[in-house]
Amino acid sequence: MNVRLLVAIITAVFAIGTASAQNNDIYRQLDEQHPDYGKITIKQDAKLYLMVDAFADANKRDGIKGYRIQIYSGSGQNARSTMQTISQQFLKNFPDFDPAQVYPEYKTPYFKLCVGDFRSRGEANAFYHKIRELYPDSYIVNSKIKFPKLTPDDVME
Repeated sequence: MNVRLLVAIITAVFAIGTASAQNNDIYRQLDEQHPDYGKITIKQDAKLYLMVDAFADANKRDGIKGYRIQIYSGSGQNARSTMQTISQQFLKNFPDFDPAQVYPEYKTPYFKLCVGDFRSRGEANAFYHKIRELYPDSYIVNSKIKFPKLTPDDVME
């Protein structure tokens, strides 16, 4: 019985760390009914909720190491407007692409435009080959990327 409780606590702590990075409340997620999955009920002291939340807050990170594709870099009087135009054209050319993964950036004296949040160089390379004809000056860069969003299917694999 005690081993099961310990495993449940460790699982909850791990899940809290993962869920807090995505701004989700793990307790609420576990309490929700999913048609294809079972239901989990956690009964524990309220202090444990506070401890787990404090642990999750202490372990938050801004992102993880990954890759993006830089499709524009320029300086000069028209660099900002050129970057904005390229950003709009990119989203028109790739309508299924998540606009939240288009990153305009200014580092003196350059305006840069990067796209994507790729966890591996292989993922970045696959997308690079799709866009290189439209953006011949593009290239893959190391970057800190946002945490990828997990779906129930990702977790259940």
